[in-house]
Amino acid sequence: MSKQNSKKPALPGSTVTMGLDIGYGVVKAVTADQVVMFPSVMGHAREIKFQQEDMARRHPGDQMTDDEGDWFVGDLALAQLPPGELLRLRGRTANESTMGNAFRLRLAKVAIGKVMQGMWNRDIVHIRIATGLPTDHMRDAAELKASLLGQHLIKTDTAELIAHVSEVMVMPQPYGTIYANTLTETGEINRQHTYRRTGVCDVGTYTVDLAFDDEGEFVDAESGSVESGVYTAQERISAALERDYREKMPFKIVEEVLRTGIFYANGQPVDYSEIVEEALAPLRSATLNLMSEKWQRGTTVDVIYLSGGGAELVVTDVREAYPQIALVRDAQLANARGYLNYARFIARQS
Repeated sequence: MSKQNSKKPALPGSTVTMGLDIGYGVVKAVTADQVVMFPSVMGHAREIKFQQEDMARRHPGDQMTDDEGDWFVGDLALAQLPPGELLRLRGRTANESTMGNAFRLRLAKVAIGKVMQGMWNRDIVHIRIATGLPTDHMRDAAELKASLLGQHLIKTDTAELIAHVSEVMVMPQPYGTIYANTLTETGEINRQHTYRRTGVCDVGTYTVDLAFDDEGEFVDAESGSVESGVYTAQERISAALERDYREKMPFKIVEEVLRTGIFYANGQPVDYSEIVEEALAPLRSATLNLMSEKWQRGTTVDVIYLSGGGAELVVTDVREAYPQIALVRDAQLANARGYLNYARFIARQS
């Protein structure tokens, strides 16, 4: 699940521009020379009695410290903490401005720590961030912006620095996919993109999001979110495995069954493809229902970009109803790449 490119650490005092997609399932951060991905999960750290050095080598940057203590994050948290101790970024919380954004800030700090790994001595780095929120959660944008702006101490097992976030741009999450196609990596208008009315369907872990762009203008009435997502399939597969084997399976195993249709019981492969298809039905219908509600038959939509970690799980069904679907390359990273394009576009205008 985690992904990280190796590179030389940024120079103290330099400015780094980052596209940051804090998804409910996976955090994605993209800079000029870095791609970082890790699961959006954490829990309070516990003492590991064996292979501590090996653990840090396997999961670099997954241990962090802040005002509320020591944390395991991402794959390290999934590997070492029991399910009951894992905290996940979910849909709307009762107090989104404090709970949701505090969680997002902690995930953002981990992402910055991974991008800046190897930087110590509390050196200062200036950061510009472009990020997004689910379309229906955009009213929380001001609070998210306020929590990210300013100086933050980043303290992980691979870095200790001061991040000075000087600028934050927040947009509807799937708009990143639009900017990944309408702008180039240098922040210029992409002349190859000739469509006028562009839709995007972003299939994430806990939400499916639509955004609609009419010649550069966001159309709110044809954009929206539904609280569905890949987790609906994961939960059904998890329940089926627990029913069949009378034990709760680790998240990693459930995810593998979802992607491959095979479960290994006592080392032997068991075909779960039929159960996976049944488990995916609610996600596919929720996606199509939202598209139908916002775009009807899609006759006036020139192109629909399909992105997000669940894009490949719904593409066949969606394409039958909407033939103008284009599955974007690296679908999970499309939003983060688009955010980075947009941040560079804004920099060119100033």
